[in-house]
Amino acid sequence: RNLASAKFRGPTPGGWAVIGIEMKVLDKLRFFGVAAVAFAGLVAASSALAESELQQQYNVFSLSSQVEVDVDNDLMVAILAVQDEDKDPAVLANKINSTATWASNVLRPFATISFKTRDYQTYPRYDTSQSRRLIGWRASQSIELETDDFEAAAKAIQQLQEKLQVQSIQLQVKSETRDKASDVLMTKALNSFKDRARLIQQNMNSSGFRIMDVNIETGHGRLHDYADERQITMMESQSVETEASIEAGTTRVSVTVYGRIQLQ
Repeated sequence: RNLASAKFRGPTPGGWAVIGIEMKVLDKLRFFGVAAVAFAGLVAASSALAESELQQQYNVFSLSSQVEVDVDNDLMVAILAVQDEDKDPAVLANKINSTATWASNVLRPFATISFKTRDYQTYPRYDTSQSRRLIGWRASQSIELETDDFEAAAKAIQQLQEKLQVQSIQLQVKSETRDKASDVLMTKALNSFKDRARLIQQNMNSSGFRIMDVNIETGHGRLHDYADERQITMMESQSVETEASIEAGTTRVSVTVYGRIQLQ
């Protein structure tokens, strides 16, 4: 009140400077007071948060459950290739195309087999002299077969081996078959997870538990390569009158559930 009246009475020697300094001090005090209140609130909030996080980590157990099953392979992917050589690259291309056309005509009557040509490649051939003189060309083209009819595939491969070589035969589970198996396993894995959680609860003499988080992973074993190097050699040595013997085999499908529970 005195500062205000002094200001309105007009300037006095040194009066305005004193008043200005005192007003700045009051402003700073007000600022620091507000800051102190805000800091105290922040400290209280941080302490409450830390206490809440500590409570969340109390009596927490990590556990997992996995179930798996062997599923019959119901899809075959086979790759056969035609290879040839010639001094003239144009003549060589005609040879390869002619054999590929022949293979397509062999496969068309097999309605249950889908196929496509792929990977046409050409390489130069050199002699063994120091000058490395070009003496011709080598070319190859592969054909990919895909089917769930293994009997038809065996017959088709038998005929194709007259002019083509087997590169690989891969047996696997169709995606829709794998998904159905995974859905069944997921239910079993989740039930197993809850059973283990109850087991922990009982052993720790707790009145109950809550699930904090759960993660689910699905997987399957590696694809079954039916035709390895030894088997391919045996198949190529067979007479074209003999059908290739193909065993479907199985692929292991699994579901893993892992997560955390907190006892009450």
